[in-house]
Amino acid sequence: MSREVLATVAAALAAAFLYALSNVYQESEAEQIDEEHTMRLGLLGRLARRPRWWIGMSSDVGGYVFEAIALGIGSLILVEPILAMSLPFSLLLSRFLQRRTIDRQGWISALLLAVGVASFLYEVAPNGGEQIAPLHDWIAPVLPVLAVIVACIALAHTATLARRAMFLGIAAGAAFGISAVLTKAFVHYLGQGVFAWAPHWEPYALAVSAIGGLVCSQSAFQTGVLPAAVGAEQVMQPTIGVILGAVLLNEQLSASGKLDFVVVVLAIVAMAYGVLGVTRAEYTEVSEPAVRGG
Repeated sequence: MSREVLATVAAALAAAFLYALSNVYQESEAEQIDEEHTMRLGLLGRLARRPRWWIGMSSDVGGYVFEAIALGIGSLILVEPILAMSLPFSLLLSRFLQRRTIDRQGWISALLLAVGVASFLYEVAPNGGEQIAPLHDWIAPVLPVLAVIVACIALAHTATLARRAMFLGIAAGAAFGISAVLTKAFVHYLGQGVFAWAPHWEPYALAVSAIGGLVCSQSAFQTGVLPAAVGAEQVMQPTIGVILGAVLLNEQLSASGKLDFVVVVLAIVAMAYGVLGVTRAEYTEVSEPAVRGG
């Protein structure tokens, strides 16, 4: 294995770990906010007053930096599947930092979900394509995504805690998937000058989708059910990003042939089963070991 590959894997694993650390810290703070602030911008204001939440946000930024380093050294097809490890990392960190864990079936579902996401990204990892797409081309593909976000937010109001975490996680992942495609346009404009982005619509849409996704993700964390929230978001973000990249930016998917098709189908089944599994898993406090008297 070459030094470049080792450096790429190390940076990608560091990114996955920091994203997981961000999930745990943000969830631990968000679940302490009253439900009346769910899906409101005021939720972010209340979280911003909590130092531990900022530790989570800093970890998020650190994860993004390491992801960028990994992508700068290696290929997307190597980096993105490794980032799927953020879910099992989140569960491990929750075990030690929050004294919470899930049952055996939940762990199997979480690992199956991570493998499914990694396999899906490996098979369909897009390449080539454009950096931007005209506004009128966005309408048809984005409307169904927005409909999914609205439907999930509506379903979350009457769902159980685990299902609410799943629905809001799906909404957050979908919003972040849109953000990923808009980010490509923003970076493209930045390459033309520091303020070259100002007259274009994409950066402003990026701000809306990113803030909307953040509100949804923190609302999902409010439930206190970390596996369902992170698992659902982890599935939707790359899926929506890949689909929009292919439809809007003419990116070519690497999957071709019957075997690749079978792997993609199996990966999707694994992701769906994994998400449902972590939603049903028992997420409980870890009891402290008894101390024997002298």
